[in-house]
Amino acid sequence: MDYISPISSAVMAVVWIVYFQLFFLQYKRNNRPYLVIHHAQNENPDALCLLVNMGQETVHVQCVQVVLHTRAGDEKTLTVTEYERVAPDDSNVQDALRQGPVPSGGYLVLGSFRNVILGKKSEDDDSDYLFEDITGVEIRAAVIHGPSPYPVGVRRSFTLRHDGRPKIFPHNIHSEQLNRRKDRNEVRRWLEEELQPKCKGRSESDSSDQSTSE
Repeated sequence: MDYISPISSAVMAVVWIVYFQLFFLQYKRNNRPYLVIHHAQNENPDALCLLVNMGQETVHVQCVQVVLHTRAGDEKTLTVTEYERVAPDDSNVQDALRQGPVPSGGYLVLGSFRNVILGKKSEDDDSDYLFEDITGVEIRAAVIHGPSPYPVGVRRSFTLRHDGRPKIFPHNIHSEQLNRRKDRNEVRRWLEEELQPKCKGRSESDSSDQSTSE
């Protein structure tokens, strides 16, 4: 019966390995960012668009962009964070800038879908397109998530219909999460297009002056 002890030890070792693996996977899943681009009131284009943080960690919103598709087949990318109507003493700068930290369970009001689509052009007499020209919209955001060494992103697409009263519909019920290795370059490209940094690269030390050398 001496062989029972080594077998039981091996079985216990396997059980502990499986347990720790499950614990690690659960921990990793719980710390993964999860963002939702929410359409507040059904198909109404004047309803609010919200960026909701459903993860367990606070995220810092660096940029929000909207990609517009027109009847003519054109594609335009606009910056939702590019607003100039912010006074130095504004007590609600975060909502005005569409940037800043969003705690777990919190949300950022991006404005109505109509305002998000038109942006600053809604105030310009020489706007090169009208709301009725837009047939499709992609809203996307790049955020900094504390436990993640790279920026992560989220995006969601919508379709606009103008037969009679304008209506907006999501392509599906999900907000696409861009937090995997294969998504890093795309999210980084959003930020680089937005911020126009002097040095570009995949990491802090890659083509960047931010790293320190000894």
